[in-house]
Amino acid sequence: MRYYTLICLIALTAATACGEPQYVRDTEEPRLDDYTMSLRFDRKDLDRLYEENSDVMMKSAIIKQWERDAASGNPPVVAVFPINNETSEHIESQLDALLSRIETDLVNKSPVDVVSHENQPELIAEIKRQQSEVYDPSRLATYGKQLGAQYFVTGKVYDSAERVGDERRVQYFMFLQVIDVSTGAIKFQNESGLTKGLIR
Repeated sequence: MRYYTLICLIALTAATACGEPQYVRDTEEPRLDDYTMSLRFDRKDLDRLYEENSDVMMKSAIIKQWERDAASGNPPVVAVFPINNETSEHIESQLDALLSRIETDLVNKSPVDVVSHENQPELIAEIKRQQSEVYDPSRLATYGKQLGAQYFVTGKVYDSAERVGDERRVQYFMFLQVIDVSTGAIKFQNESGLTKGLIR
């Protein structure tokens, strides 16, 4: 049995040394999430674009206003609406997961009361349908009123791709907004971007 185990270990070591592909998990390869596997939009890209937008939003004038309102005993009510996917990729599940992250940041880093999007599945489905037709924040204000929200946070992700010969470049952008439900006025707006490429 010990001889068999030794043979297996030698074979495994030889396969690894010869560059044979192997499956690994993040505990075995700590930098696994840092590698770019393709030009597709991945979790690391989403995290980077969101964090850049969130950092700017949390230092913005609207957050300071919300802090003043909360200090006077009137914390604003905020709803988070779906982030519209205008890329050519199927990233809806990633963007849905992002809604919970935005809610978490608003709850933990700002003085607002947040309406949970998970409690409004039919309304969220209708918002997504409307967004797929046209990105129109003023139309979404109606849904904010239905939720009793004074503001809503929404946005979109889009891309721009170029190809020259065998080389490719894809630029991804995330656009985040805070809209005043009563007036439709944009109270915060920011855009962040990143570029991925395949070069020879």
